[in-house]
Amino acid sequence: MTDEKDLSTAQSPPQTHARIPRPDGLAGGTQDSETPAREGTGAVDGLDSAEAARLEGEGAPRTRSALSFGPADRLHRRAEYLRLQKIGARYQTAHFVMYAGTLGEIDRSPTRSRLGMTVSRRIGSAVVRNRTKRRVRECYRLKLRSMFPDGTALIVIARIGAGALKTPAIAGELVQAASNLAARIARQGR
Repeated sequence: MTDEKDLSTAQSPPQTHARIPRPDGLAGGTQDSETPAREGTGAVDGLDSAEAARLEGEGAPRTRSALSFGPADRLHRRAEYLRLQKIGARYQTAHFVMYAGTLGEIDRSPTRSRLGMTVSRRIGSAVVRNRTKRRVRECYRLKLRSMFPDGTALIVIARIGAGALKTPAIAGELVQAASNLAARIARQGR
């Protein structure tokens, strides 16, 4: 009869935990050296697709579409919102309040119209608020921007119930407000 304490057992080699950094500075990853390396699809002339895209983009400057909406088309600072709410023309619909005016010395690029939005938690969940903002931005990009002269800033404030509206209803209310404000701005400019 053999006593178990006298038997030696084969121990497995120590393995490092995947989240603990190894001595060579690599954290985690696969430790299997037999895995074949990934081979990407090579582009023409031995360049990979990322290099080819970068090289193609360097030659010609990017032009912005008239319908684009980027960071230069937004109001960013609180002072811009407050000043426009103080000096701008105001129009209210059932689900939105819209302010329009020029920012003068605060405005960094007076040749571009800009949009600011406020959609508070009272409108709904984050999904509903973000959907409402996307719809307002799209309406501004396609319809509202062309209704105002260059250098006009707009603020759209969503009211309770705006999150439940479909895109055509949002566009209808915003176009109504914008046409009223554009007429008022044109009368003031005379």
